[in-house]
Amino acid sequence: MIILLVDDEFPTRQELRFVLEGLLPEATFYEASDGDEALAIIAKLNADAVFLDINMPKMNGLSVAAAIMDSPEPPLIVFATAYDQHALKAFELAALDYVVKPFSKRRLTKTVDQIRQRLGEKNTLTQQKAMIQKFLSEDPKSKPLAKLWAEQENGTRILVPYDEISYVEAKEKRVFVSTRVGNQWRTRYTLKKLETRLAEYEFYRTHKAFLVNIHDIEEVIPWFSGGYQVRLRDASSSMIPVSRRYAARLKKQLHWE
Repeated sequence: MIILLVDDEFPTRQELRFVLEGLLPEATFYEASDGDEALAIIAKLNADAVFLDINMPKMNGLSVAAAIMDSPEPPLIVFATAYDQHALKAFELAALDYVVKPFSKRRLTKTVDQIRQRLGEKNTLTQQKAMIQKFLSEDPKSKPLAKLWAEQENGTRILVPYDEISYVEAKEKRVFVSTRVGNQWRTRYTLKKLETRLAEYEFYRTHKAFLVNIHDIEEVIPWFSGGYQVRLRDASSSMIPVSRRYAARLKKQLHWE
């Protein structure tokens, strides 16, 4: 079992680790001091559970949790929190576990029992994801991470910032994201899901198999049968088809008559 402890305070991580090592002697523990470090570890390891502080600088725990739950194989998340009783009740009703600082061995024993029981239950991850998204939308301090998970050829997972993506392509029943510098990585999202997710960042469908970052369009070239091609500003000056079905909408977005 792999456990990740995420908290910006070193003494708090040490306190939590000391108790958990006694309760989970078979576990391997990793630590992260902020959200970026936690996501980097998640990308490399298939963690079974993450103990996650909510109140952290830079990226708070809810934003980190949302990004973790969006990963291909998300772990069970346990919040370490100092929230009031009303918020704790909400966590409980949503089937998310939590532990309150300062940590109690008795309470952590209950948490460990729940982890053992709930690992592998499909509905657990569904409930967690819904709960995290709910709190994320209601917390003005929390922001969804503007990155998506992708995989390199060797299977290593990475987070790709939206603003580094030039286009998205569906081919051979797979979906790939291509970056401005010329990297291409496979993602497990469908093209339709990415179309919805990236819409506010001005990615538009140009073809049944392509989404394009409108800010990376260098040139629009007339093509056959009322269609077009767009040349992008990426490292390869990629040429992306624009079918007649999507041409009118793209013209409108480009303010091109």
